[in-house]
Amino acid sequence: MDTSAIIMLIIGAVGLWGGLVFAIINYNLASRRQNSE
Repeated sequence: MDTSAIIMLIIGAVGLWGGLVFAIINYNLASRRQNSE
């Protein structure tokens, strides 16, 4: 496995986790906003 493939794999994994965390944070903010009303 060459370095470019490993780098692509790492970037993909980081992007996936980043999107997941972003979605969870947005979901928590949205639910909190609904509860406050």
